[in-house]
Amino acid sequence: MPSDRTCRNCRVPLQTDDVAIYLKLVSRSAKDFLCIDCLGVQLECGREPIERLIQYYRDSGMCVLFR
Repeated sequence: MPSDRTCRNCRVPLQTDDVAIYLKLVSRSAKDFLCIDCLGVQLECGREPIERLIQYYRDSGMCVLFR
């Protein structure tokens, strides 16, 4: 992942999990992304449920975005 990717709302540098969960939940064809905190606000669920989903996908080994 290029290090120049930043959240389109708050401009914080994005980690691979930020990009992967955005692709999984919002759009596989996205070109710009939200960090986990901003995505939680947009989805009206907060950070914790998104972190649980990331862990679920990582543990399942079934999603190529989280390998």
